[in-house]
Amino acid sequence: MATRFPSPLSVAITLISLGLGNTTLAQDANQKSTRSADQTALEYVNVYGEQGETNTATKLDLTIFETPQTVTAVSRAQMDDFLLTKANDVLDYTPGVTVEEVETHRTYYTARGFDIVNFQYDGVGTPFAFGLVQGQSDTAIYDKVEVVKGAAGLVTGLANPSATINFVRKRPNEALQASARASVNEWNGYRLDGDASGALAEGVRGRVVVATEDGESYLDRLEESTNLFYGVLEFDLSEATLLTVGHSYDNNEADGILWGALPLNYADGKQTNYDVSTSSATDWAFRNTEENQSFVELQHRITDRWTAKAVYSYTDTDIESELFYVAGSPNRDETGLSAYTGRYLNGVKRDMLDISISGFVEAAGRDHEVVLGYNRADVEITGAGFVNFATGYPTLGADWAEGNTPRPDFVDDNGGSDVEQEHRAFYAATRISVTDQLSALLGTRRADYEQTGQNYGADARQQADKSVPFYGLTYQLTDKLMAYGSYSEVFSPQVFVDPQLRPLGPIEGESTEVGVKMSFNNESAILTLAAFQSEIENYGVYVGDHPNGTATYDPRHQESEGYEVELSGQFSEGLNLAAGYTYVNVEDATGGDVPYIPEHMIKASAAYRIPGMPKLKIGGVVKWQEHTTTPTDSAEQDGYAVLDLLVSYQLTDKITAAINIDNVTDEKYLNSLYWDQGYYGAPRNVELSVTWQL
Repeated sequence: MATRFPSPLSVAITLISLGLGNTTLAQDANQKSTRSADQTALEYVNVYGEQGETNTATKLDLTIFETPQTVTAVSRAQMDDFLLTKANDVLDYTPGVTVEEVETHRTYYTARGFDIVNFQYDGVGTPFAFGLVQGQSDTAIYDKVEVVKGAAGLVTGLANPSATINFVRKRPNEALQASARASVNEWNGYRLDGDASGALAEGVRGRVVVATEDGESYLDRLEESTNLFYGVLEFDLSEATLLTVGHSYDNNEADGILWGALPLNYADGKQTNYDVSTSSATDWAFRNTEENQSFVELQHRITDRWTAKAVYSYTDTDIESELFYVAGSPNRDETGLSAYTGRYLNGVKRDMLDISISGFVEAAGRDHEVVLGYNRADVEITGAGFVNFATGYPTLGADWAEGNTPRPDFVDDNGGSDVEQEHRAFYAATRISVTDQLSALLGTRRADYEQTGQNYGADARQQADKSVPFYGLTYQLTDKLMAYGSYSEVFSPQVFVDPQLRPLGPIEGESTEVGVKMSFNNESAILTLAAFQSEIENYGVYVGDHPNGTATYDPRHQESEGYEVELSGQFSEGLNLAAGYTYVNVEDATGGDVPYIPEHMIKASAAYRIPGMPKLKIGGVVKWQEHTTTPTDSAEQDGYAVLDLLVSYQLTDKITAAINIDNVTDEKYLNSLYWDQGYYGAPRNVELSVTWQL
């Protein structure tokens, strides 16, 4: 039986009362940078977390300390120290987030008991077409990754009460900066990164980031390569007007990938226990993902108190794959499995525009911040599937894990999809300064959503509209202690279909959070103590595949409650910490727990420059979660911990060498129990790197 804990509200009240006696350095809440949040991030490049401004949650220029929600930020320093080169790496490192790697190149993310379905780039939301991530998105182009827990209905039409992930791209510097890194690992892998930035002419700055990676894997037959390019230019059109244009290209190619994963149970019901390297993939299976993303931003300072901003972005993602799926439960001699194969061509095009105006108005002798905006997105989702009805459904022998099943000729059309989405929204928000200590945050977003087209033979038509309100309060108890509360309704359109291939329609519900935040070391570090509660209806839960291969979902009622403790930042010269504990209890309509989400989870990392030896840095990451089971309770995983270590040494003023050892104790664990299949995480492995910095 799961351990029962006090209610989130009682915990929050206790935490607030305990925090009243604490003191740290004062905060100047009125100090606002005239540069964008993206540029501000450069000033904290050596700090874990990010204590600068963020508009991810509210569109208002608030610091993380002032934002009435839990905000976790993974900085560039953290990504560099622990070689977090993929989005999965960053989010697996993030407190409160679970990375459900159901396959090698398809991943679900969850937070607070729900799937994360909303991504942002530089604070502008992008509709999440598939409900999961395909491929392996590279992180070399980002300064930081922000994760705002709870619903963010004010800034996005996908207001799931899990989290919103904001990828903040690197921007140019005025001064010349350049760096490069080379790394190698024990699986014949190498990676090269380069980053250069500086002024190109008077009022013109540029930045270029490149990366290339190639290597094998601990999994049998898996090989992967990545090629990345990112370029961005800034133009000072006048003292008040900044134009930014940029483009990124991310190409990920992988052979021997998993579609589905390993069977977790034998036919007699006993749980399987394969070697960590075991894979069900064939040597001909592959998935290639290519993404091009272009953006243009125009920011104009109308007066000293008002700024207008327009952002346009276009993203084109193409995915080509040939896949092999192992189905069933084997006998003890590994016979009895069947399989099916497929060739798929998928594409997503996103055309987005966000226009806003923000500033301050004076009333009752106080300044109050206001933002007004319009957001639209047109999304086109296409797909085509091909199979071989004659030879594409083989019965497997006991050697199925050797990956030698022949590739069929994909000659039969298995249907496809052609879906168009239109997202339209107006939003408004304000922070009212009631007193010197008390602020009220009010906002609403009027969202209209329409979807048309066909999805593998099913009518995809659906339409929904709703006004989504947001309410927040912050009260500054002392110069460094903030109490807060927030409430948001939930409205999240879904592309999922039920077993009869009918659209599920949108998720609706509500999300609440209360807590306290404490700042340390002149706001270089933040402690957040939060309690949360969410309730939603019509939540799509995966129940299986339709005979035509389409994933199907059942609409469910689901509730979650819990609390989080997070600590992040630079606490003293040379010491950086990022740690979090999460308790979450998730229940479905029957009152039963959602078993694949751990109720208790700890993630902590630290890096330290030893006094008297400033060239030496040591660090580590520990990730622990408790016992989980599959949705059908057919397989289980005991609680486990994974430990990573870092040692780096500055050889010269410009060159640093480092060694990263992941999974030091060689812990054996399954990456996910989200499905009734799974595969194992990486065993102990070592990576060596050398970094040059101008």
